[in-house]
Amino acid sequence: MTGFSVEWDKCFSENTHMSLWPWSDVVSLVNRFCRPLLSNGGGAGKVLEMGCGAGANIPFFKALGLNYKAIEGSATIVDMLHRRYPDLVDGIFCGDFTLLHPIDNDFDLVLDRGAITHNNTSSIMDALRIVFDSLKEGGLFIGVDWYSTKHTDIDFGILVDDDFTRTDISQGQFEGVGKVHFSDERHIRELFRNFEILFLEEKISNRYEPQDSHQFASWNIVARKGSV
Repeated sequence: MTGFSVEWDKCFSENTHMSLWPWSDVVSLVNRFCRPLLSNGGGAGKVLEMGCGAGANIPFFKALGLNYKAIEGSATIVDMLHRRYPDLVDGIFCGDFTLLHPIDNDFDLVLDRGAITHNNTSSIMDALRIVFDSLKEGGLFIGVDWYSTKHTDIDFGILVDDDFTRTDISQGQFEGVGKVHFSDERHIRELFRNFEILFLEEKISNRYEPQDSHQFASWNIVARKGSV
């Protein structure tokens, strides 16, 4: 079985991009902004992850006792996660998170770590509409590592679909992963115009060894759903 995410399914089949430990920014932002979810040992809180990949964040949410679900585009990795977490067979779905899906609409938190940003502008807007519809009123979206236009690799590959999306990248961090979206602050704010942005930071780090002048740059976003 092959998922709709052809490039990522190939990466996972070849055992690449297999992140297995919770991302530190996910841990810190959840602990900072989701205190009500963590009170009384969790349990009642519902979390939806868009593009869970190899499941790096699953142990974190399980340790918090939260009700976890995910949508992931690679059938290869979903099958692996079902074997690793048999209790989540009915909670991790193989599907396209830019399309409508039969999942609940009362989530306290929707999380994305570097998945939605692998789409063009139109598909990102579709995904964010689904995020909005999936959240209860006052629910939070946390986005980690939405790549910035200050990222060195923005010069690789070719533009596709719009001015922010590149593909056919044959070197660097995004080699072989298909579409990559690079946002500036204005674009981020436009994408999240239906949300209340609570937190927005641009992370920039420069690598000095090896001396290749590489600059990693990405956005972290916390946004809240207000009244519909």
